[in-house]
Amino acid sequence: MAKNAASNNALAVLPPPIIRNWLPTDEPRAVVIALHSFGDYSAAFDQLGPWFAAQGIAVYSWDQRGFGSNINAGKWPGKDALESDLITRVNEIAQRHDAPLFILGESLGGAVAINVAARNPQLPIDGLILAAPAVREGITARYGWNVAIGAAALVRPGYLLNVERHEDDPRFSAHAAQRLANDPLVQRNVRMDHYQGLIRYADRASDIADTLNTPTLLLYGGADGSVPAISIERLHQHLGNISTYHFYPGGPHLLLQGAQWQQVVNDINLWISEQIQTDRTPDPAELLYQPAH
Repeated sequence: MAKNAASNNALAVLPPPIIRNWLPTDEPRAVVIALHSFGDYSAAFDQLGPWFAAQGIAVYSWDQRGFGSNINAGKWPGKDALESDLITRVNEIAQRHDAPLFILGESLGGAVAINVAARNPQLPIDGLILAAPAVREGITARYGWNVAIGAAALVRPGYLLNVERHEDDPRFSAHAAQRLANDPLVQRNVRMDHYQGLIRYADRASDIADTLNTPTLLLYGGADGSVPAISIERLHQHLGNISTYHFYPGGPHLLLQGAQWQQVVNDINLWISEQIQTDRTPDPAELLYQPAH
């Protein structure tokens, strides 16, 4: 335990990850903070970022600790590092733009978004967009699996799990398939203890999801082989009437990288527009010109 604490303290003194952005030419009508999946990094949004910027939406992202170009890439960073970076960025970016702010999280990124929004309700977050978030509620023998994974991580923490990536994978857009297969910053060999960190963190998100009180767009694909449908169903039930749900029958786990990514981003854009319209306070001057009833 002392060793883990020392590791977390070491991460805490590292400089914050470099932030990337895709900005519209004018002041944005909305802002999206985008969090990538486990094993990926901020280049996951190279397709989405410019598209959203063209719709007047600013997008910010960074390589979450433990991934991408970070010095500790390949090692589990701990919940505090993941969450403190997002909290810091939310506060900074909210000061920078006078526009509604949304968190978009894919897989692991979705779990980070859930944990931060649920545990920090004072943050200026106007909505969550969760693309196959890493949650685990409802899995049969969930805790038995946790014991098995924990034992494996204890005995062989450096054992490498191979994640197959093919540059012609039809589930993904051509750009995403090439990047996932060939980009050296995408993790294709995952340490067992790194994977255990993900499992524990997904449990952390699952255990607090029922306290969420933030408008949420939940996205899930029928060909998802990573997050079970039952876990997404339970999350949807917890969210109740604060959520909107979209199901993509052929969608892979990484929906934002999928072949149908343009349909997904169109749905996200429409939902953001609806949230902005709902939250919009009419200008008093406009009320002067409303017809009498």
